[in-house]
Amino acid sequence: MIGSVLGNRYEILSEVGSGGMAKVYKAKDRYLQRIVAIKLLKEEFREDTDFLKRFDTEAQAAANLAHPNIVQIYDIGNDNDRYYIVMEYIDGITLKEYIEQKGSLSWRETVEISRQICSALAKAHSRNIIHRDVKPNNIVMTPEGIPKVTDFGIARSASNGTDTMIIDTIGSVHYSSPEQARGGYTDAQSDIYSIGVTMFEMATGTLPFDAETPVAVALKQIQDSPPVPSSIKEDIPPKMDEIILTAMAKRKEDRYPSVADLISDLEGLSNGEPGAQQDIVLPNIKRDTRFDTRKIENPWEVDEELSNRNRKNNSRDNPERKSSMNIVMPIIYVVLIITILGSIFFFVSMIIKEFNNDGPKEIILGNYVNRHIDEVNTELLANEIRPVNITYKADDVVPENHVISQFPLPDSKMKLGGYTTLELVVSLGSEMVEIPNVAWQDHTTMMYRLRDEYGLVVVEVPQYDDEVGVNMAIRTDPPATTQVKKGSKVTLYWSLGPEKEMVVVPDLIGDTYDAAVRKLTNAKLKLGETFPADREGHSGKIIDQAPKPGETVEEDTAVAIFFEEDVPEPGATTQPPGTESRTITLKLPPGYEPGETVRVRVYIADNMTGDETIFTDKHIPASDFPASIIVPVNAESQVTVRAYLDDTLVFNQTF
Repeated sequence: MIGSVLGNRYEILSEVGSGGMAKVYKAKDRYLQRIVAIKLLKEEFREDTDFLKRFDTEAQAAANLAHPNIVQIYDIGNDNDRYYIVMEYIDGITLKEYIEQKGSLSWRETVEISRQICSALAKAHSRNIIHRDVKPNNIVMTPEGIPKVTDFGIARSASNGTDTMIIDTIGSVHYSSPEQARGGYTDAQSDIYSIGVTMFEMATGTLPFDAETPVAVALKQIQDSPPVPSSIKEDIPPKMDEIILTAMAKRKEDRYPSVADLISDLEGLSNGEPGAQQDIVLPNIKRDTRFDTRKIENPWEVDEELSNRNRKNNSRDNPERKSSMNIVMPIIYVVLIITILGSIFFFVSMIIKEFNNDGPKEIILGNYVNRHIDEVNTELLANEIRPVNITYKADDVVPENHVISQFPLPDSKMKLGGYTTLELVVSLGSEMVEIPNVAWQDHTTMMYRLRDEYGLVVVEVPQYDDEVGVNMAIRTDPPATTQVKKGSKVTLYWSLGPEKEMVVVPDLIGDTYDAAVRKLTNAKLKLGETFPADREGHSGKIIDQAPKPGETVEEDTAVAIFFEEDVPEPGATTQPPGTESRTITLKLPPGYEPGETVRVRVYIADNMTGDETIFTDKHIPASDFPASIIVPVNAESQVTVRAYLDDTLVFNQTF
């Protein structure tokens, strides 16, 4: 795979990693001259339609997300059933490796990294994309320490139903939410749980749950409460404990309602808001009073003192008691009268308010996101929820006439009677674009324009054409001026030039240079290399040619000719004994787009000694291809001849 070129554009440089579904390579984008990462689907999954769909899901999900903490997707493609995604290349390490290097992170660094991860997921959630596999292995740290979320391989649009994933084969059970462990419905709260586990690991250097098998870990995710982080690492503040344990609550409704709420608490802790370092009540932690060590010293003395006081106060002849009673009783009467009058006033007010209650009624809003607007309107009318302000906008993810977002948010309190306006944003579906006219324009330029400017998925198809010049665009399917949705597939046809006929190579053996040129011209062929060079007008005879006489080749093929050697001067050396020649024919690979000239490098390796030499390294006009080259070989041992056109291996044969 190393050294090959995908899509006639991306040159594979090295392998950088491998996952369950794909391998990741470092590559060079020849068009934009930049380093990129290529995720190539493994061969065993190329016939699996489910995996192909999931692979495409990652590209579609992440390509629509532009955020500084999300790895950017540049391109997707299929080269001879090799499915790949082109993405931003980051010369860094995973967050998992970063934690392992440091043992654990300080709580302040944990907060900052978590805040940026949450910001990325908030962007995804705003586009109704749930990651479903948040874990340190899927977060890459740049050399500057910036986390970037990647690998949306099992991400799905929240509008795509209640699909679930099997976590023991996809994702990681150590970071999966209880509902994922049960195989239930997953949503944004599942991502929040995984963030909580990731924060726990960053802050403590350990996982909250571990066991010998994935099933055992899954059971712990469902049944067991996580340890308090500060019980593992003492310098973690109580507020950090609260944030992590809230995110990891077993029930979704006990977690943060949204990633935005989690970000708010993280920023509050980072900015040192009151309570960040104070003792607080953590969720799901009950104080055990069975081991309370507080006690009363000498309880018998306390009982005796209380008994003496009671006897003294109960004495009818006690003058202090009589005096105090004369003062206290009038005060008691006054307080009693005020209390009675206040109670009467309160109940009368409540009765009047009940009969004259014009105050607004409050309701709890439902979740209208990803629902059809007609269904939502019916529900709003039934619940007398007005006024409602509806705006429409194009969206590549949410289906047409479905709600993209709402404000106030779901589960919020809303006063009826005009006090609050419900804001709904409804999808127009994917944005429509008009396919431009591409005829007689450079097909590579038009491919990038259709993809980058119009947002279309382009499939290129080369074909012969008698009128349109080589490498020029011919047409599109659907044709120009057709209105299509952004993200639709369009086929771009481009010209290979006129289809060439096959001709027979004439016999040039024994001819002079001029005679050979005339024969080649009449046969619709052209002269290739001449050995030795500069034989134009020479009277010497041709002793060999390549291709050989009688071979069938395309018209315009270059034919190399070889003349008899001049008589050597006395004392001059001749060709070493045991050496003979072989003719190799080099053709441009299908779809290859050369410049005006092509660099040709031929290497000859002695298989016995392992020595390799460069036989030739020169530039040949692109119009001279197919080109034939005579190479010397050792008749007494095997040699391997390799030939490269530019950097592409086109010939590899042992003689």
